[in-house]
Amino acid sequence: MKKLLLCSLLASSLLYGTDRAYEFGVNAGMTSIKNEDSIKLENPTFGLTIQKNRAGLKPRFDFEYVSIDNDKVTFNGQTKDEVSSLIKGSINGVYEFMPESNFFPYILAGLGYENVSDPRKEKGEEFESHPFMQGGAGIGYRMGNNKLVLRAEAKMFQIIGGDRDEENEIIAVLGLGIPFGAATEPKLQIIDSDGDGVMDELDKCPDTPQGVVVDGSGCPLPEPKVIKESIPTSFDDNECPVKIDGEDRDRDGVEDSLDQCPNTPCDFSVDAKGCPVKANLRIHFETDKARITSHSQALVEKFADFLVTNKGSLVHIVGHTDFRGSDTYNMILSKKRARSVRDALIDLGVSSSRLSTEGKGESEPMATNKTDEGMALNRRIEVKLTYPQEINQGGKK
Repeated sequence: MKKLLLCSLLASSLLYGTDRAYEFGVNAGMTSIKNEDSIKLENPTFGLTIQKNRAGLKPRFDFEYVSIDNDKVTFNGQTKDEVSSLIKGSINGVYEFMPESNFFPYILAGLGYENVSDPRKEKGEEFESHPFMQGGAGIGYRMGNNKLVLRAEAKMFQIIGGDRDEENEIIAVLGLGIPFGAATEPKLQIIDSDGDGVMDELDKCPDTPQGVVVDGSGCPLPEPKVIKESIPTSFDDNECPVKIDGEDRDRDGVEDSLDQCPNTPCDFSVDAKGCPVKANLRIHFETDKARITSHSQALVEKFADFLVTNKGSLVHIVGHTDFRGSDTYNMILSKKRARSVRDALIDLGVSSSRLSTEGKGESEPMATNKTDEGMALNRRIEVKLTYPQEINQGGKK
């Protein structure tokens, strides 16, 4: 039964470990009891912990058992250890540095009570139990997307009000933490002083006037380029690059003589027949919301016009985010933004039966998340087009 309970607890943590409300820990190590002259880690120690996961100082309860192997005493005709074991319970505060990193150092401090098992109690000469205070430090490592936690920890223990010579202990343990409980969903706090949709810490132009459209770094976008009507342009009115030397009127990379979809926007990657397959649309949303900005509305309208004109495709809309915020938060936001684009397309005349949505959160970046430019690329809407079976077999589009 105990093995089944432990396996169930481990399995639940592997499935639901990220951002859990509590952490149950088991640990083992050694304790130095008589260390006034030198530290001798020679007493086996076993412990259990329960920690509340939250921002800032985390409360933790520790229960520890220390087995003692020391001097013998004889009374009533029996020879026994001077002290056979220590049992301690304590309440501590734990503060983690770099809590978003897989490797994180931490410190702790707390108060507790030590119960001493002493065979001399019958003679009134017992090794007394006392309250104590303790402090320590450790380092943790989160495995498997913040699910299981390995910890190495050392603590200094000091008796309160004792009259014994050895009033302190040093404890060193290795432990395993298992998250459990209801998931927490941290809220991303965003400050945008100039109201341009870019948070202050990423805003390279912090005093942009109200109403000015900005790029991913918070700086005003350049005036739209004036493109001749004869030159193909993308959904956001940029001139399409030339991809091949041959005749390619829509500049999709497939020669006109082979192109079965001759008016494909150059935003799309195409198949061998020149028909659109996938595109990454730079649709911008209001900060921390799924509402499409007025600047991106024109792009959505052009994409809707294309779908209404070319009715032979099914469209799968996938939302992506950068790495800021938790996995859960980004997954929810990406799903909402994909559905927002779908609803906008339906309002613009695209049949709902052609549209499906999905959110990938931060799981599939297309660029580095270490730069503003990379994060801007990762915040995207990806559209994938598929076609009925008769089209795939070369039927009429």
